[in-house]
Amino acid sequence: MTTPDELARLRAELDGVDRGLVDLVARRLEVVGRIGEAKRDSDHPVRDIPRERAVLERVEALARERGVSADLVRRVFREVIGHAVDRQTGALLALPREPVVVGVVEDDATARSAAHKYLSGLGVQGEVVAHRGARAVVAAVEQGQCDLAVLPVENSASGSVGLLHELLERSSLWVVGEEVWRVEHCLVAARPLAVDEVVVLLATDDDQEACSGLLASLPGVEVRTVASRAQAVRDLQDAPGAAVLLPLDAVPEGLVVLRRDVGTERENVTRLLVLGRHPVEVPPRVPCKTTLRIVTPHAEGALLRCLQVLSSAGLTMTKLESRPVPGRPFEYAFFVDVEGNVADPGTRDAVEHLREVATTVRVLGSYPAKVLHADAAR
Repeated sequence: MTTPDELARLRAELDGVDRGLVDLVARRLEVVGRIGEAKRDSDHPVRDIPRERAVLERVEALARERGVSADLVRRVFREVIGHAVDRQTGALLALPREPVVVGVVEDDATARSAAHKYLSGLGVQGEVVAHRGARAVVAAVEQGQCDLAVLPVENSASGSVGLLHELLERSSLWVVGEEVWRVEHCLVAARPLAVDEVVVLLATDDDQEACSGLLASLPGVEVRTVASRAQAVRDLQDAPGAAVLLPLDAVPEGLVVLRRDVGTERENVTRLLVLGRHPVEVPPRVPCKTTLRIVTPHAEGALLRCLQVLSSAGLTMTKLESRPVPGRPFEYAFFVDVEGNVADPGTRDAVEHLREVATTVRVLGSYPAKVLHADAAR
């Protein structure tokens, strides 16, 4: 039986290993920074996709040799590599060095976490401020109360967030960046208990959908729908013994995690857009996306002709979303994301060609890309 002294010694040893891991991550980022400096005056792209794939394959092989989960190691290294790319990108952008204020929707732990990740990745100091609803966040940026907004645009499990497209349509803000955040739901309670002791489960509609497999495994549990995760936390305090689904990063102090990572989808990822009052200039070396709003004539083949323009220009389309045009029943605007930079002649010419076949074309922004089609093979 392990004695208290032996347990304390083992924990101290573990603390030393953790410090060593942090030191190694810092050392790796330092070397990456020197590589960035070496490439600063060259034409080498910031991202080297084949090199990233080779690194991931190598560390996975090393993990298997040591009997460690290759999936875990791959996820860790993807985050480390992504952060390194962000830092190199930030060094090439004309970003403010004074603290910036970033608006997010209150109770949206994913957006808050993603905002901090975005600022940290680019090496920018900032404060994250919560507002009541996405419209209030956009208004705060438009009125100068915030410098940036970070709002979800799509989720790999539940699909697009239509409200953001509506806000983009009516707003003068620009898309200046994107961020991604892996959502990890967990089952929590106000006190320790076994999962089979759970009688009531509090969850939002979205969390119920994301964790449908867990709900199916608890047939005798009463599921109560709540308007927000914050409400779930409040209700949980008044009903000891009940359980609630929350993203792990949002679990308040005092609640007990019963089971981690209970989402049905293995990879539940939210993509968020960063909005600002002015467009950002992205150097050609930085992988870039451009978001467009296109309204086509109400005629057969109109959308196809627009897509053919993009295809002929060699632009990879990563998102296509249709939204009703306000005040014009049964007419639609199309929000399109392509891999390309309007500062690049090829992308700029494609946009001009689009104006010849579409009713209206609005460039909502070109910005550093966090997710490219090539990442699907990583």
